Amino acid sequence: MKSKKNKPARLRKVVFALLSVLLLLSLGILAYSPSTNERQILMTKDLISAFVNNEVNSIISQTTDAEVVRMLPYDFSTPKNPPDPANFSSKDGKICYKDSTIEVTLWKELYTPISAELCFADIRIKHPSQFRRQWSYGNYNTACNQYPSNIFATTNGVIGMSSDFYKFRDYGIIIQYGKVLCNKRSHNSRQKYLDVLVIDYNGDFKIWKDNELSDYIEKHGADDIMLSFTFGPALIENGKMYDPDSEIHYPIGEPHSGAGRVAIGQLGKLHYLFCTLGYPGTFRKYMAEIMAEKGCVTAYNLDGGQTGTIVIRNRVYNTIAYKGEQRPMSDIMYFCSAE
Repeated sequence: MKSKKNKPARLRKVVFALLSVLLLLSLGILAYSPSTNERQILMTKDLISAFVNNEVNSIISQTTDAEVVRMLPYDFSTPKNPPDPANFSSKDGKICYKDSTIEVTLWKELYTPISAELCFADIRIKHPSQFRRQWSYGNYNTACNQYPSNIFATTNGVIGMSSDFYKFRDYGIIIQYGKVLCNKRSHNSRQKYLDVLVIDYNGDFKIWKDNELSDYIEKHGADDIMLSFTFGPALIENGKMYDPDSEIHYPIGEPHSGAGRVAIGQLGKLHYLFCTLGYPGTFRKYMAEIMAEKGCVTAYNLDGGQTGTIVIRNRVYNTIAYKGEQRPMSDIMYFCSAE
């Protein structure tokens, strides 16, 4: 039971928080001036939304026993706070991180059919805004690539992984926080479609065919899409496991040969799984089996081979396929703390 002696102090905190919210809202209104560009307006709105959410939750937590759920702005900014080194631990060969907003566990296994290294990262977050993407040099339009560990070092993230290496091709559907950055189909006449991983503002996965998604955003816009990645194909969707190697004309990812593989899966609400499979690699259908065995309800194939990299504490965790060295690339996905 909360002490009555603390009531005036709590009341002062509530009043101060409310005044802070009103002040930031006033600044937000001023930001909507004729000279302000669209990106500045969106960033201001995102910052206000995150601030108001966090302050309101703080007020509720001070007056009740409700749990605080903090969020980050839905924009291209870097999270303010890096992970606390004291929250990292190692036990039974696993690396762990845990604070009030995120819990991560990494471990390695031997994929016995080919004696290849499997690396997993199990991630739970409190709010979808903790699932983020970062570009090489912080710029989607840059022509220069970076090692994934260097990209990750700019994020204040807890755990990161290579994603779809979007700059390796001139087509795909790339969306970030409702903004369509790329919406192009392949020129390959034999190709019927590409699978696109779409993540909504609940943090839930859905896999679209690129022609269907392209039609959808042209008619309805992309406001309901938080992030999208184009590589594929789908490994598991709604609990159904696919044989991705049956797509004989799928043009991406060395579909008809063994290769180092990368996948991301959703295990449950705000619960995800990273996976890399190292040299000598295997066919994608075996990655579907691996992700299904771990309990994924949805799983998606990402750029593998030498691209496949998991990073934690600014160090590469997995043994990178083939050369064993990082490949410069255009982007990573990562999860961060909201504390």
